[in-house]
Amino acid sequence: MGLIIRARGYEPLPTGEYRVELTSVELVETAYGERLKWVFRVVDGGGTIVDYSTPSDSPTSKCVEWVEALLQKQLAPYEAVDMESLVGRTAIAYVRLKKRNNREYNRIEQLLPDWNPPLTG
Repeated sequence: MGLIIRARGYEPLPTGEYRVELTSVELVETAYGERLKWVFRVVDGGGTIVDYSTPSDSPTSKCVEWVEALLQKQLAPYEAVDMESLVGRTAIAYVRLKKRNNREYNRIEQLLPDWNPPLTG
């Protein structure tokens, strides 16, 4: 028997606003170079959103925008953040349903602070 590859099942979400929890973030090598792979779980209703960013430290980058949204604060100049410390934090994601090569997928257009995170403790 030859090599068998099974396509992963994927149900994209409709365009909209979702409360999400970061479940993982990791540096991966892609066809476009090193990228951060962000995996979010939709808190209400289930589903998963995977999106990518460059690991840029520019204050206007998607990476910094998302870190600030998850931390619910603006980063100070030269402030360091352990990316693993963001796992478990929530935010509000504005998600767009897009289509490429006859396949639908999601992209996070904007990530904003979740001012009503669940109480813990």
